[in-house]
Amino acid sequence: MGEEVRWHQRFQNYQKALGQLVSALSQHDERAEALIKEGILQRFEFTHELAWKVLKDYLEYEGHQGITGSRSASRLAFSLGLVSDGQVWMDMIESRNRTVHTYDERVLEQEFAKVQQAYAPALSELAIRMQPLL
Repeated sequence: MGEEVRWHQRFQNYQKALGQLVSALSQHDERAEALIKEGILQRFEFTHELAWKVLKDYLEYEGHQGITGSRSASRLAFSLGLVSDGQVWMDMIESRNRTVHTYDERVLEQEFAKVQQAYAPALSELAIRMQPLL
């Protein structure tokens, strides 16, 4: 029972974080200041962290073991059809690690584009797939 509640609660937090990320992306324009983009990247980092932890909690609730981190959670979720593009999820992990540890504006611009074009849609897809499982 406790594990069920845990993944449900984490999923609710994930949905809130995803809503904030999607909202920030929809309000951004091409002339957005670097500070706004950095804030959106931080929202991505936070949302991704919650996403893989939702996957881990759910998969453990379903009886899967040996999930040690975001990579193993993402791989298993892909193999079970919870996410449709495993490579995007692997790329998200790399991008998250890159954005946390860089201050190179060019790199941040590249990562921002990935969040807009690929990561936010993939994170939204996860929410859609997980909602009926609550």
